[in-house]
Amino acid sequence: MDIESEPRRFTKEGPFQPIGRRARNPPKKSRDRAAVARDPPDGESATRPRDRTHTRANTHPNAAIKGKIDEVLVKLPEPARKKLEEIEKTTGQPKSLLAGGGALFGLFLVFFLCPPQLVFSAVGVGYPTYASLKMLAEDKTEDAAMWITYWCLFSLLKVVMNPLDFILGFLPFYFYLKLVLLVWLFSPTTKGAGVVYEKVVKPFVFPLLVGSKSD
Repeated sequence: MDIESEPRRFTKEGPFQPIGRRARNPPKKSRDRAAVARDPPDGESATRPRDRTHTRANTHPNAAIKGKIDEVLVKLPEPARKKLEEIEKTTGQPKSLLAGGGALFGLFLVFFLCPPQLVFSAVGVGYPTYASLKMLAEDKTEDAAMWITYWCLFSLLKVVMNPLDFILGFLPFYFYLKLVLLVWLFSPTTKGAGVVYEKVVKPFVFPLLVGSKSD
């Protein structure tokens, strides 16, 4: 009969565990508790840092708007930029805020206090005039066909404006639809006048002009 050198006692983990000797295989419950304490659940550990980052990203939602306004201000002529910098130093307000507030105030005056015909003319003439003069100043002709087409279309719309207003004036938001059409025609993003030039003017109008000219 073998006599062990270390005494044994009854413990919670099992009977006759050696005193002073660490159990090689701890029970399942204790292993689970240790694993939970050491490694939190995957969902908790994975989502918390992302939630903090997401919260930090959304703490300043106006930063993107300010960045867009700054991009537009960089493209302004040099005298306008210097004037904005002077106003910024005088008032202590950032020029992006001043430009955005001035633009909103101007839009409010234009859309709610001015006659519709004046609003239509201001929207249709403002940016296209600037873009056309800039094209001539930089001696770039790649957009010349688009702008010539735009000015022809704008003149045609001004001629037929009164009959169209009388016929289609009952439609809801008819005035705003006209403004959207103008913006689509001259916007540098959509370049609708260029689309009209490629799809209508070149295949249908130019053959008529060339034929009548040769005759």
